Amino acid sequence: MLRNMTSIYIIHENKILLLYRIGSRVVSPCWCGIGGHFEKEELNDPKACAIRELYEETGIGIDDITDLKLKYITLRHVNNEIRQNYYFFTKLINTHISLKECDEGNL
Repeated sequence: MLRNMTSIYIIHENKILLLYRIGSRVVSPCWCGIGGHFEKEELNDPKACAIRELYEETGIGIDDITDLKLKYITLRHVNNEIRQNYYFFTKLINTHISLKECDEGNL
């Protein structure tokens, strides 16, 4: 089985926004990037998945960021599945954003 996921890291003034993820079936409680699993229509578009997950988990939209780049793709074999993760990095340009409360952990 192949599990596709994205993670996005937002950089602003030498700081990175992270999520302390709790209650995940895939990731143990830990600090990580914002992200998640692909929807069916995103299977060939990891950037779309990253942008959707960013908005769902933080309220930050595509107009609030700049310079979105895919930096890494990793493959791991875990529990009889291959996990393919796309790692994106971006910069925050809208500094007047109020982060929404995230259902998946603490920002």
